[in-house]
Order: sequence, then C-alpha cells, then structure tokens
Amino acid sequence: MITATQQLTDEEFAAFRDLIYREAGISLSPAKRTLVASRLAKRLRQLNMDSYAEYYEFVVREGNRSDEHQQMINCITTNKTEFFREPHHFDYLRQRLIPQMAANPVRRTLRIWSAGCSTGEEPYTIAITVLEALGVSHDWDVRILASDIDTEVLAKAEAGMYPLESLETLSESIKRKYFLRGSGSLNGMCRVRPEVQRMIDFRRINLIEDSWPLRTTFDMVFCRNVLIYFDRPTQERLVQRFSDRLNPEGHLFLGHSENVAWLATHLAALGNTIYRLRPGARGTPKPTAVMMSSLADVPRKLPPSAPAVVRMERPVTAGEVYVTNKPAVIHARIDRGVSACVYDPEAGVGGMNHILLPGGSSQDPTQFGVPAMERLVAETVRIGGNRSRLRAKLVGAPELESHSAEARDTGRQIAEFIRQWMTEARIPIEGERLGGKQPLDVRFFPQTGRVRLEPATMPDQAAPNQD
Repeated sequence: MITATQQLTDEEFAAFRDLIYREAGISLSPAKRTLVASRLAKRLRQLNMDSYAEYYEFVVREGNRSDEHQQMINCITTNKTEFFREPHHFDYLRQRLIPQMAANPVRRTLRIWSAGCSTGEEPYTIAITVLEALGVSHDWDVRILASDIDTEVLAKAEAGMYPLESLETLSESIKRKYFLRGSGSLNGMCRVRPEVQRMIDFRRINLIEDSWPLRTTFDMVFCRNVLIYFDRPTQERLVQRFSDRLNPEGHLFLGHSENVAWLATHLAALGNTIYRLRPGARGTPKPTAVMMSSLADVPRKLPPSAPAVVRMERPVTAGEVYVTNKPAVIHARIDRGVSACVYDPEAGVGGMNHILLPGGSSQDPTQFGVPAMERLVAETVRIGGNRSRLRAKLVGAPELESHSAEARDTGRQIAEFIRQWMTEARIPIEGERLGGKQPLDVRFFPQTGRVRLEPATMPDQAAPNQD
C-alpha cells in the first residue's frame, strides 16, 4: 500500500507525465512530481494497489476509453475557480460588448463557450452577466456551452450547488436574484436558479483532441487560466483553433497570466487579456486527419497481387496524420520527409503520419517531431488500438539528388529521432525502408501492418517491395 509520495520513482513519474501529456495535453515539469504522487496515491489506496508502476500498467491496459483512464485525468487536473474571478472581463461584457451587440436591431442570438469551466462558477457568472446586461425578460436566444475534461467537476457544475461562503464577494442583489438558499439538510448551501441553469449546456471536451464535437461558432470564447497547463506548441494550436471557432469580430478571453501576442496576425489585443478577432482572420475550420466521418474516402479495388477485398484508399499529404479502424489503404508519396506507420495487429487499427523536414512553409507544430509522433499514437489508441500491442514501420528520407546535403542529413536525423522515440515509447519497429535515389510511393494496410513500396517515378521498372 502506498504510504509516502516519494515512492514515485523518476522513471514512473516520466511515464505518467508522458501519458498525461499525450491524453490531456497537460505539460508537467519535474517540480510537479510531488503533486502527481500525492494525487495519484488516492487512487492507489482506493484500488488497493501497492505501487505506482502497478497503477500505470492498469491504466494503460484498460485504455483511454476506460473509467479509470478518466479517473486518472480527474486526479491530475487543477480546478481553482470562483464566481466573478477576474471581474474586469465581466465588466467589459456587461458594460461594452453586449450593449454594442444589442445596438443591432436585427441581432437576437448570442453564443458563448466557457472552455475549461471547472466546477461551473465561470459559466454561471457569464449567464448572470448576460442577464444583468439584457434584462431577465429579454427576447434573445442565448446559449452558453460549458466544457471541461474532468467529469467530476462537470457533474458539480451541472448540479449548480455551492457553499454559501462561495458567494461572500457577491452583492446582496445578485445573491437574491440568481441563487436559492438551501434549508434542512442543505443548510449552508445555495443553488443557482433554474432560469440561469437553463442557459447552459455542460459537456465533456478534451481540448487537445483533433475533432471537437461542435457544430457552431461563437461570439465569445472564455478559456481562462487553462493555457498555462500546456506547452507552447499546444497553446499556439489551441488559440488558432479558438480563432477558427469565433464569429467575425468575436472575442477571446484568457487568464491574467496568459498572453497571445505571438498570434497578433489573428487577434487584436484590447487590454486585460481580452482579444478581438481581426476582420477576415478567421479561417474555415478544416477537417483534420481523424475526422473520419467527414472524409470522402473513395472505394478502390486493389491490384491482383493484393488481397481480393475492396478497401478505401486515403492519401496522406505532407504534414498530415491519418488513422483508421476500417479496411483501408493509406497512401503517401515520400520525396521530402519521413513517414511512421503504427498499427495494432490484433485490433486491426493503424495509421500513418508524414513528418515534414524543417524549413518549409508550414506553421503547424503537430507536423514536426514529438507532437507528430504523439498525435499518431494517441489517435491510434483512441479508436481502439492497445498501446502495449502497437508495432511500427518506418519509411522515407530518400537520398534524392535534388535534395541538398543539408536536407539529406536532416532526413537522416529525423529517421533517427523516430527510432529513438519509438524505443522510449516501447513500440518495436518491425521494418524500415530508408534511402534510395527516387521518391517512394507508399501504401500502408493498417489492419495487417503490411507496407507496399515502389519508386514513385518509375512504377513499371521495379517490382513492388513488401515488408
């Protein structure tokens, strides 16, 4: 039985840190080791386990769809919040933003997202602020989405029940208008009034997932004191995605310690961590590699030498990731970059990425290095693969004469990086094809792990190679 937090070894902490980063995007520094140990120790005691290593194997074995996987995430997340925290945001919303919107006689809809809502104080504060600005008897269609990765805090948020002391900083008028005082067994508690609760939809959303279950855009996104738990590449990606979810001239509200000056081309800073989308800056949200239901896969019968089944052929372009659990052929032309193929032979699940060489025009950090590998593996596990069964194959880095010596050397370095990453991730590489003088035409069969290779420019002069 765990009795002291120092029993979490360096190796165990590194394993949990990597797992938490892959699944929740939370970046934990070495200074967080004691915090991780103390929070996970509660689960070990509840499960009557003797070591962190035993618990780690249990979580990994159960997979990221299990209740225990969610329990681990719930233990790690930090949920500090309060009503009207950072009040300048709500002053701006009530005094300036909503009155500006209300000045339009045609407009009568308002959509707001509280991303990382914790136990609900933020979305309820937003709802109260909207009611104060529009009046309780307004005729607007107002919907507030409140999301979090932690299912326990979401349940508390949806219940809308809080200790009376959590309202101490609120005016008596706000308390009377928007809260009900508990009595009897609920003495010392209060509940948000039903008319406020009805304005809010609570939903679990993992912000680092490539596909958010959203079908609308928003006038405002509140994501306050959430980005600080992510590393810089993840922060950049999230802010870009939030921008893509904003209506024209929509607003993004961040926490007091968060700054996105590095994304000035999309967002204009209004002060006090309030940002407005620049005119014309919002791009149309693009389907990502894992939004399989929205991809137009084209049925294609394979050549006679392949198994006599009809599969979907899906091209992977430079910088992209695609995974599937359906009969498919993932196809890529490799003439600059390196592809890793990962699959679970028992589950029939797998995918391929196409890691770019540095120096291109892409600004998406998930197309390079560690994020590209973590995204490939995480998505393979998410749709049914078992991490402990994953296998890999590596193709690319051809020695093309058109490549400079520097580019060829960079390709070799990327291949070595992938080998090292796979070793540290304990994913065995079962086959490699690197080098060569011609671009490669790669077809990967994720259900079996088979790879077909042939020179891309001279398909009739060489028989396909198979691993």
